[in-house]
Amino acid sequence: MKHKNYTKQFIIFSFILLFFCTAMVQNGFVYAASDEDEDTTELTEEEKKEIEEKEDEYNEKKEKYEKKVKKEEQKKASLQGALGAVNSSLGATKRTIDDVITDIENKESDIDRHDAQIATLNDQTLLYKSSLSDTMRRFYYASNVVSVTSVMENDGSQRFLDSTDALDTMRTKIVDVVHQVEDTKQLQQQKKDELNALKKEKEALLAEHKQTEATLLSQSAAVKTEIIEVDTSIAQLNAKLSDVESKLSSLLGESFDTDDIKKAAKYASKKTGVSKSFILGMLVVETNLGRFTGGCTYKKSKMGDKNEKIFKRITKDLGYNYKKVKVSCPLSYGIGGAMGVAQFMPTTWVGYESKISKYTGHSPADPWSLTDGVMAMAIKLANDGATSEKGEFDAARRYYCGSRLERSACINYGNKVLYWAKNYKDRL
Repeated sequence: MKHKNYTKQFIIFSFILLFFCTAMVQNGFVYAASDEDEDTTELTEEEKKEIEEKEDEYNEKKEKYEKKVKKEEQKKASLQGALGAVNSSLGATKRTIDDVITDIENKESDIDRHDAQIATLNDQTLLYKSSLSDTMRRFYYASNVVSVTSVMENDGSQRFLDSTDALDTMRTKIVDVVHQVEDTKQLQQQKKDELNALKKEKEALLAEHKQTEATLLSQSAAVKTEIIEVDTSIAQLNAKLSDVESKLSSLLGESFDTDDIKKAAKYASKKTGVSKSFILGMLVVETNLGRFTGGCTYKKSKMGDKNEKIFKRITKDLGYNYKKVKVSCPLSYGIGGAMGVAQFMPTTWVGYESKISKYTGHSPADPWSLTDGVMAMAIKLANDGATSEKGEFDAARRYYCGSRLERSACINYGNKVLYWAKNYKDRL
């Protein structure tokens, strides 16, 4: 009986001990799980693989849209070239039309002058004819008088002959003058007819050039319409590209707080004289307000030996692991390696480090720091003339293209920056 009691007590004790141990183990597991939850930096292989697959997918889409944008921009450049040629031909045609119109006006003026000359000659002819008639009448009268008086006077025969010679000479001269007037009149009429023929020829030429002008105007309008369509296509592609970059950024990079972005832009504006809105417009276009600062390692960026050497020095000075720091990925038409919100290449960054440190007090300056990055951007923009509104467009283009400002891609970039400088709040 006593043995049974010991057995019963042992069972109860064992049950209590088991319950206690179980509770402790469970508490231990719970604590360990909490520790694990706090450590969010470690990813499972499956999660890493999923992120890599997503990264490849977004990069593939990004490259596709970039190629399409480049193709559309090339098409636009070609259309702009065609438009320039059409407009040049149109300008030449308009100048030719103006010259033809001037020729026609001159011919009309010449015709009017010849009309006046012919009218004057007509009047002269009538005058000479009247004078001739009057002279002939006087000649007839004089000849009759002379013939009667000559019989009564001793020298009458000689005077008759002298008078007759004088009258014949006068009549001959008058007839010659009339003939000259008639000949001149005919020459004038011939010249007038020639001028009329030239005028008709010029008018036919004018009609031909007017038709050419109408055709060129139609071609110009058609090309302009096509350019507008291409611009629309580029805008749509850029919107899709921006969306992909935003998704890629959320996958790979860190986002900056809106207030911090505005504060950084305001501070940089105060120090450099570049407007806050223009800085924010630049940040929208460059990194979507810091949402996409790059998703590639230095090796994947293909930044080149010179940039790589400086990049390693920058990261070393800042205490970063150069193998893990992310920079921009290479584009289909160039290298990557741009750093932080300002998207400066390492070779460019070194030229601004001391200036950035002077304003921010950070030494060494950090490309991945929001304050330093925005300050770097503002300093460069100020150097390129963005301290006045009229200099912003060129400064934006230089930021993207260097000295080759007239390329269509540079112009499009500048226009996008100016647009977002006015509408950056839509992205905040």
